[in-house]
Amino acid sequence: MVITSRKNDAVKRFCELLRSKSLRDEEGMFVAEGDHLCGELIKCGYEIPAALLTEKAAEKYPETAQALRSRAAECAVISGELAEYISDTKAPQGLFALAKKPDISPDLKSAKRLVLLDGVQDPGNVGTIIRTAEALGFDGAVMSQDCADIWSPKALRASMGSALRLPCITGSLGDIINNLRAEGFSVYGAMLDDTAAKLGELSFPDKAAVVIGSEGAGISPEIARLCSKAVYIPISGAESLNAAAAAAIILWELSKRLPD
Repeated sequence: MVITSRKNDAVKRFCELLRSKSLRDEEGMFVAEGDHLCGELIKCGYEIPAALLTEKAAEKYPETAQALRSRAAECAVISGELAEYISDTKAPQGLFALAKKPDISPDLKSAKRLVLLDGVQDPGNVGTIIRTAEALGFDGAVMSQDCADIWSPKALRASMGSALRLPCITGSLGDIINNLRAEGFSVYGAMLDDTAAKLGELSFPDKAAVVIGSEGAGISPEIARLCSKAVYIPISGAESLNAAAAAAIILWELSKRLPD
């Protein structure tokens, strides 16, 4: 049986979870869309209560479709028109998986490198920073409560699956920074002020974390006061860098100085 109605309960739930952060937070669930992200869910061992797929997707992505049918507690076939209705992309692949958020967080006692996001609003930037952090060997990411939701469709796509693998937590950034410093971390804030050190001229310690601020306002004054030191990227010919681009440069510098 192929579901074609927008009033179907499963269809409505998938739509609501894709569009509502508050519902994702309340239920501890999120929706992954497409062959790549659904495949990563399966590889990473996520609990998948439900899945939706089109007949065309089952033919085009047989391995992922079969895995979803095997792993999901419930799996239903939907029409192509319904896949377009559910999806927030222009060309949906016709695969959707409802997954339980992981109950994991960075191990602060053994971690060496962390990235902290303070009010980064664009989900594309959040996802890209998480992807960069995983690629450069960071141990996890921490996001303030006013950051874009890492479990939103756009952030998940931008992370290319890194958000499913890299330990990520959202919470009170001030409290987390205080805990990090108690664990021996030096916390660097990416900002311009009179005390900021030039990136490339710093020697980072064994345990280091960097705070990336919001696209417009940068790091909040409250968080800036908690940082061990300010660091800046020397640039010319432009007023500033995109948050994800700045993060990539700083994370690369920290990754070059990872302890053996």
